[in-house]
Amino acid sequence: MSEMQDLAPLVAFDLLSASRRVAAAVAVEAADEPVSSGELATMTAAAEHGRPPGKLGGRSAGSVKGALERDHLPRLVAHDVLRDADGGYEAGANMEGFLSVVDESLDQSGDGPLLTADGRQPGGPVPDTDI
Repeated sequence: MSEMQDLAPLVAFDLLSASRRVAAAVAVEAADEPVSSGELATMTAAAEHGRPPGKLGGRSAGSVKGALERDHLPRLVAHDVLRDADGGYEAGANMEGFLSVVDESLDQSGDGPLLTADGRQPGGPVPDTDI
C-alpha cells in the first residue's frame, strides 16, 4: 500500500489486546532496518521478563517466537502496521496511526503516555495494554 490508510479504532484496540503485538510494533518502529521474527521474539521475551535481551535463555524466546509467527505478526501485517521486508519486518503505512492510538488510549486512562519516544525502547517493560 502506498497511501496511508486509516486504522479504524476498533481494529487498533483489537491489536492492542495483546502486549506482545505492541512490543513487536514498538521494536520494529525503533529499528533502523528490518527486524527478524527471532529478534522480535528475543526483545519481546526480554520485555516480558524485565531483562535486557542478552540475559535470556533461548527457551523463553523460542515460545514467544512461535506465538509471534502464528498470531501476532500476521495480524500486524494484515492491517499494514508491519510489512514483510528482506529478512524481517519493517514499519507499515499504519504504524504511526497504531502507535498514536496506543499513546492516546494511555493518556485517556490517566496512566500518561507510556509509549512516548523515550518509552519506546525494545527490551524495556511492556505496558499492560488490556484496555
